[in-house]
Amino acid sequence: MQRYFSKQTLEVNQQIQLEKVDNHHIVRVMRGKIDDEVIIVDSTNIAYKAKIETIEDNVANLRIINALEDQQTELPIQVTIACGLSKNDKIDLIVQKATECGMNEFIPLALDRDVVKWKGNKISNRIERLERISKEAAEQCHRNVIPEISHLSTIDTLQKEADNYKHKLIAYEETAKKGQHGQLKETLKEVQAGDNLIIVFGSEGGLTELEVAKLKEVGYIECSLGPRILRAETAPIYALSAMSYHLEV
Repeated sequence: MQRYFSKQTLEVNQQIQLEKVDNHHIVRVMRGKIDDEVIIVDSTNIAYKAKIETIEDNVANLRIINALEDQQTELPIQVTIACGLSKNDKIDLIVQKATECGMNEFIPLALDRDVVKWKGNKISNRIERLERISKEAAEQCHRNVIPEISHLSTIDTLQKEADNYKHKLIAYEETAKKGQHGQLKETLKEVQAGDNLIIVFGSEGGLTELEVAKLKEVGYIECSLGPRILRAETAPIYALSAMSYHLEV
């Protein structure tokens, strides 16, 4: 059943219309008909079953039928992915797949070794694109939460906001090269339901020693993702998959 998100707070028997882009999808793309049913997640992250009552002037009017109480599709912890700016469309892939794997927040990072630089209008355009990707991925994988896409950030900002996170990790390739592979597992043993965790990744050029040192000053811990060196677009997905296996499977 197709899933959509609404910025409204919904209740049973309420009639609503979806936002323009979602209305176009249900009417034009999905060829929705009267009495077709969909799932709508409201602003409080509650999923509801709804049906199309009428279609007038290519606008679907939907009626909320009931809440879906058993629709629990979120990780038991809040995971933030902070990631350097990868080349081409790799960052799009990271956001899409990380959303599917349960990420709650994505922070794009401007790092010293980034080949890609976001400047001026490009920043807001890229953020808007990533927001669309995360929304579409959340609908596709039946989540009740659309991950937040934060504004372009820096290591200095992560330092200042360190107290916002209970668990803080750095995925650092030099740790893998040293054969130190146990920290991610140890951290996941410590997490409790409701905790929040941030993990920082470099782009293709990786993190500099200074960037790692700055994060360690405020409580971040180095970790590896096993003995192999992963691509920039693979590492966040690998880490989230490990978290899902440990916490959900």
